[in-house]
Amino acid sequence: MMLRIFKTSQPLSWILIVLLIVLLRILLFVFLFEPVEVTETSNLFGLWLEQLNTFSPWLSHFVSTLIVLFTGFYFNKIAQSVKILKGINYLLVLFTGIFMSFYPADLVLSPMIISTPILLFSYFLILDQPKGNVRAPLVFNSAFFIGFAGLIFFPSALMLLVLLFALGYLNQSGWRPFVIALIGVLTPWLFFDVLVFTFGSVEFLKMNEWSTHFEGFQFLNYDPIVFSLGFLSLVFIQAVLYFRASSHSIIKIQKSLTLNFIYLLISILFTGFFTDAENYLVGLLVIPVSILFTVFHLEAKKGWVSV
Repeated sequence: MMLRIFKTSQPLSWILIVLLIVLLRILLFVFLFEPVEVTETSNLFGLWLEQLNTFSPWLSHFVSTLIVLFTGFYFNKIAQSVKILKGINYLLVLFTGIFMSFYPADLVLSPMIISTPILLFSYFLILDQPKGNVRAPLVFNSAFFIGFAGLIFFPSALMLLVLLFALGYLNQSGWRPFVIALIGVLTPWLFFDVLVFTFGSVEFLKMNEWSTHFEGFQFLNYDPIVFSLGFLSLVFIQAVLYFRASSHSIIKIQKSLTLNFIYLLISILFTGFFTDAENYLVGLLVIPVSILFTVFHLEAKKGWVSV
């Protein structure tokens, strides 16, 4: 019944979604959130965020909720613009709000909360590139915002792999766009490191974070993230209807949905190599898994999932 309401374009849909997300985040914040000790961090704005979360947690919670709502509606607008979803509905807003509230650390301002709308803009540029004729400025801009998001939330840099895959899969590009993408993603990192080095804070150099965040790409270092196996199983069960919906779509939408699933697989695979994998999983999956859940519930016609 509730999901059927969100499948419509009526104002009641988004009003209910806003109320549900706000209520959900308030309840989770009251019962689950605990301030953490301020520590040194190399994430852009990271130290300021932790200080704000310690001394003004309710203010941080309020601002983070506004960002979550904005992100959900912005994501929905992008999905409608590139025609990934059928018709006008607000299910994507609902799932985005839920997944962005998955961890207690994200009930206040966090690097993941801030970086997600930036990544969405980059994702839109990836999906909106014209087939066969890739424009260099779009590639650079997309990569640049991936790099900027990586300054705020390091795992966001993994979307570079999605961009590189898209250049070959969606556009069959030559070698130049790949070089432009690498230059674009490194540009904000180089600017950041130059500033850090200038002011003598060498320990915050962003280029050093690869060794800090990754255990090393060896099979023995892979963490299967056992606590999330139930969630990941649900994801792959829903993939059946997801690909059925894809097969009934035009070629451009099929490719966009396939790229989104590749994004999901890349996130799941590489998360296991992070040193703090449990806290990164949903932050990496929030964009592709929100689309997957939305497409599944739009496609489901019978059974408890559609009532």
